[in-house]
Amino acid sequence: MTRTPLLLGLDAGGSGSQWALLRGGEVRASGMAPAFTAALLDTPAGRDALQELAAGLPGSPDGVHAGVPGLSRGSERAAQVEAALAQALGLSPERVTVEGDLDLAYRTHLSPGAGVLLYAGTGSVAYHVTAAGEVVRAGGRGYRIGDDGGGFDLGRHALRTLTDALDAGTLDPEQAPQTPLAREVAAITGGLDWPTLRAFAYGTPGAAALARLAPAVGRAADQGDPEAQRMVTQAAHALAELARRVLARTGPLPVTATGGALRTTALFGAALGRALPGATVQHRDHAEAAARYSAVRQEEALF
Repeated sequence: MTRTPLLLGLDAGGSGSQWALLRGGEVRASGMAPAFTAALLDTPAGRDALQELAAGLPGSPDGVHAGVPGLSRGSERAAQVEAALAQALGLSPERVTVEGDLDLAYRTHLSPGAGVLLYAGTGSVAYHVTAAGEVVRAGGRGYRIGDDGGGFDLGRHALRTLTDALDAGTLDPEQAPQTPLAREVAAITGGLDWPTLRAFAYGTPGAAALARLAPAVGRAADQGDPEAQRMVTQAAHALAELARRVLARTGPLPVTATGGALRTTALFGAALGRALPGATVQHRDHAEAAARYSAVRQEEALF
């Protein structure tokens, strides 16, 4: 009897990576792994992330498909990521395929030509794939240039608000936090004094540390904190602007918004609906979608 293959789907990201194992069309296990991007491939952090991913799986996959930030399918870098994943998981390279995380996300929610995907994770981007496979996009330039409206942006605004309060003398780090935003941020950073905030913000390279504060902003907004609610509204307007840039080039299309930042509070989706009427928020499991794509490849006898 032929064994039904166990297929791994990976939705990698700058703040963390989600995985799902699929057998016989059913998800058998899922979980989280460390952050992984194409830029991290040749670094100790990237190698450690792949090792931790492999060690955390409850079974050895027979095939893998992954969406990875910073990739174009068929590129030299994509081949390098495929080889690294194959080595980490003990597979032959032909059993591993990768694509950009945005291409995976778009295909999870939309068919080519069907609409604009507005994605707010650690970063932010508006993304459209035409029926001919061409990409029209706005944003997605990384935290040093843009990413307005994403998780990093929310965390950065939270720290700016609190450090401004430290500068003005209206926030005493020796006292118990007085606002929901201060309390929620302190619960993650470990304190509100400048040495603690500085270590938190700059102790981890890249955008991951500040993106960890996005849920704190969401919880504070849900508690009625006016500064947190302002941040959420501002983020929604930034995302709406990205979508409008793409729509100006494509013509009218439906807009579907998704991503971890939008999960931080229901107020975010509501604010986006006001800033961009007609936009819908939709959450689907991109890792599961990747595993199902790997299953399609198996049915095509590529495994």
